Amino acid sequence: MVDPRDFPAFWGLCGGLLSGAYGLVTAYSAKAGTPEARRKAWLRMAFGMAAGTIVAEASVSWVIRVVPTLDMRFVSLVLGWMVTNDPRGLFDMFQRVIRAVLNPPQEPRS
Repeated sequence: MVDPRDFPAFWGLCGGLLSGAYGLVTAYSAKAGTPEARRKAWLRMAFGMAAGTIVAEASVSWVIRVVPTLDMRFVSLVLGWMVTNDPRGLFDMFQRVIRAVLNPPQEPRS
């Protein structure tokens, strides 16, 4: 039998659900509980379920190749959380990692 915990998509889904659930708790709180905030939170949770799995499955292999000490489950969970919480921040982080890999710091000349 196939264990879903062996796939990055499962952990990306978990990260998206955790981030979406955090948004739902905030949207249903006493101070911020407007109908618009609730709709937005449900949409963000649905987005996290879809995008978290896709981004985790697509990105985990090369993130682990760049930093081999990281665990697949951790990377997938964080990517699922980040794509739900702040998609632009996720792509900014990818851009920084790629720049750091392609342009290593040079030693200062004296």
